[in-house]
Amino acid sequence: MTTQKIAMHWINGEWVDSNPHRESIDPATYQVIGSYADGGVEVAAAAIAAARRAFETTEWKRDASLRARVLEELAASFERHTDSLVEQLALENGKVRPEASFEVNMVPSKLRYYAALARVERGHSGTPRSDVLSIVLREPMGVAGIIVPWNSPVVLMIRSLAPALAAGATVVIKMPGQTAQTNALIAKVMSEAPSLPRGVINLFSELGAEGSKQLVASPAVPVISFTGSTATGRAISAVGAQYLKRFGLELGGKTPHLVFDDANIDAALPVLEKSLTVFAGQFCMTGSRLLAVR
Repeated sequence: MTTQKIAMHWINGEWVDSNPHRESIDPATYQVIGSYADGGVEVAAAAIAAARRAFETTEWKRDASLRARVLEELAASFERHTDSLVEQLALENGKVRPEASFEVNMVPSKLRYYAALARVERGHSGTPRSDVLSIVLREPMGVAGIIVPWNSPVVLMIRSLAPALAAGATVVIKMPGQTAQTNALIAKVMSEAPSLPRGVINLFSELGAEGSKQLVASPAVPVISFTGSTATGRAISAVGAQYLKRFGLELGGKTPHLVFDDANIDAALPVLEKSLTVFAGQFCMTGSRLLAVR
């Protein structure tokens, strides 16, 4: 599989260019490996409009069987292109190949899990009194905005995308500019799902934050998934509060390791070392603290 000479955005089922263009680099050598279109407000607005149109005019929000089928097709497409994704992610993201493989290989099972959930998730009814029927129906919110970090862009994007699709939302994904070549390859992989309606998934790359801000500020995007710093999480929550947006946030934290006085130190040390160095320390569960019994 090859990508375009310039890694472009994927909006409404089409490749979309924008300015400026920036260089993609191999972080191990700092060699240029390609160029990409850097998104912004206009690109984000186009993606939001496409997602909103797909939500309002297609059967996506009403047809759970269609959603399940698309999720299964996406899983199969990611499996077909596992090797290409691993190579591109290792080149551009800086992961060693085993760690890139670990990330990419988590994707199909997540998609299939939510495909199954789309088939079985329904409303329910009850009778709180003999003369009353209480019915609860689950309905999709609309457009979901997903703001993806650069450290594990493939699996952290899928982690939010899969449940959003299963629930019947349409999606705008803001991917990090640092992995633009990988992002374009992901979009190419997703474009091969034959049952996916145009505009249900829209993806753009951006080095800065203007497109992200557009997602957070737009009243047409009632749901936001964000992975990043605690400070940014506070800031976007404050902006979204005026529209009572729903946020799914994974923010900063400190992951402790506990070593008790009966521990086998020889066995513990390799585990501690790996927890500090996996993904070069750029990992949600990096062991950033060690608490040991005196």
